[in-house]
Amino acid sequence: MSDENKLAEVNATLDRFAKLIEENARQLAEDRKEAKRLRAEDLAKALAEEKERKAEEKERKAEEKERKAEEKKRQAEWEKRQAEWDKRFANMCDQVGGQGSTIGEITEAMTVSDNIIDLVNGFEGINVNNFAFNIRKKYRSSDSNGNSIRKQHEVDGLADSKEVAVVIEAKTTLTKGYVEDFVVKLARFKVAYPEHSHKDVYGAVTFIRADEHALALAERHGLFIIKTSPPDVELANNKGF
Repeated sequence: MSDENKLAEVNATLDRFAKLIEENARQLAEDRKEAKRLRAEDLAKALAEEKERKAEEKERKAEEKERKAEEKKRQAEWEKRQAEWDKRFANMCDQVGGQGSTIGEITEAMTVSDNIIDLVNGFEGINVNNFAFNIRKKYRSSDSNGNSIRKQHEVDGLADSKEVAVVIEAKTTLTKGYVEDFVVKLARFKVAYPEHSHKDVYGAVTFIRADEHALALAERHGLFIIKTSPPDVELANNKGF
């Protein structure tokens, strides 16, 4: 092979290498361009998702704020109606109660009745036949220092038999606080009235009006819930109680 042919072959080889390098450079530039485009798309997508998330969070907070405002409004309206009702009820007590009458006494007279016996006797294992109003008794207990003291225990109504006792708390308006106090009172019943210590003891709350939170708490503690529309009474526990 002549020197000219060898030189031509070398030049051809160099041209192929130059074209290969040029092609690789072009491909690398395209790859970088594509990678940059994909990063831009990912960033745009992430920004869009973050914007949507913030919008949803803002909407959720607005709905929560509106819900709380509505709940506060309903609570205020309920408290207002309760205050108005209590005022009217107090006026009624003044008109019909005479000397010495109180809202509590009139409420108990309306809400605690012998009809309750028929209601609770509908449950398996409960059979009561006696009924008493306004039972009051002092019993011995201990204070936080261990000193012996005498405490007053009051029962608005008691339906019982030889084996069973149903302790009844009567309120014009049943609240969560009243339910909590009654649960404590019920726990002390056998201590205050040892003559009933051998019996199965149940609790019942009876009322004209009630806070929904009070009803839920009463059922959670296993209490009979008895709604009163004088002179009628009805069991208001949920199905399956």
